[in-house]
Amino acid sequence: MSNFKLKATHAPVKAYYETLERFGRGKFDNEGNIRSAFEALLEKCARTYEWFVVPEYQIARSGKSPLRVDAAVLDAFNLPRGYWEAKDEKDDLKAEMNKKFALGYPRANILFRGQLTRFSFRTGE
Repeated sequence: MSNFKLKATHAPVKAYYETLERFGRGKFDNEGNIRSAFEALLEKCARTYEWFVVPEYQIARSGKSPLRVDAAVLDAFNLPRGYWEAKDEKDDLKAEMNKKFALGYPRANILFRGQLTRFSFRTGE
């Protein structure tokens, strides 16, 4: 599989930031509002590999209630290729990540989306 090269100049990325700017001007900057913009970008990128995005994806756990990430990117075999957790501008991203990890959220291939332009991506422990 080739590496996916996504640049700030690509149309989906520009559309994402334009949407965030519009939301920011209207003070629509909470997680629920800005989440749709990133989900649209994620869906566009996933299609490159014929993957798809499943919002509110549940992760089963033995003997415990399932965890629910904001979305998972699945391949044609419904295998998760990555997870996404949305956070809003007011959240302390590092603290929120640590809370999720303490609950048992995946530590690899998970993207935490925080403030309007800040991301944290975990690829391993």
